[in-house]
Amino acid sequence: MIDTADTSSHKPESVSEQVVRHLLDRINERRLRPGDVFDSEMQVSRELAVSRGSVREAYRILATLGVLEIGNGRRPRVHAANPTALARIFGHLLQIAQATPRHVLEFRRGIEVHAAQLAARFASEQQLASLRSLIDEMRAAVDDEKRRGNCDMAIHIKLAEASHNPLNVLVLTALQTAIAQSLRDDLIVQKSRAEVLRVIAAHEAVIEKVCARDAAGAAAAMADHFDLSVNSLTRSVSPRGQG
Repeated sequence: MIDTADTSSHKPESVSEQVVRHLLDRINERRLRPGDVFDSEMQVSRELAVSRGSVREAYRILATLGVLEIGNGRRPRVHAANPTALARIFGHLLQIAQATPRHVLEFRRGIEVHAAQLAARFASEQQLASLRSLIDEMRAAVDDEKRRGNCDMAIHIKLAEASHNPLNVLVLTALQTAIAQSLRDDLIVQKSRAEVLRVIAAHEAVIEKVCARDAAGAAAAMADHFDLSVNSLTRSVSPRGQG
């Protein structure tokens, strides 16, 4: 049975929020995996002695978070981890100006420097070949901003995949909207061909170190790449008194 007593100074949880917490604990206790069938709303309602409406709301919350897959009259199933919920949070933070493109770059830097280091150690030969192909395509797209931006994003996602840490891919994919915004802002100040070529060269340096299995060199090259991006973004916002 759900305990509705509030013993803290915080705002008391609603019944549906308590049901959410209970269901998350149950998934963990049972060691459920993606695709595993979960309890029905009726089962949970009877077991916890709470209304079907509260349980239904809890299931909707977990579906929004990407934890459960519900609908079409089928039994709920545990959902594979996906970036949807994180993407909504990051997008909301940018929309309400609690985070800026510079914050995005600084956050990414911490994740991706380590990801590059791991990629140098664990990337498969196929992944290395894909990275070489992507940098060739990025170089060929020097005068095509959209195509170049797509290559940029693909390179970073591929490096995250090559790190063989699923959290790197999850977070980076969730940040795609924020990343696209930061790239657009960065391109404001990259007006010369020489500056664009420097960005391409920065990506090429990372890939070169990763393909050479030089973990320390890959981390250093990725750090240099982000320092270049942050400095460029700072120049773009400084006239407005920001950054």
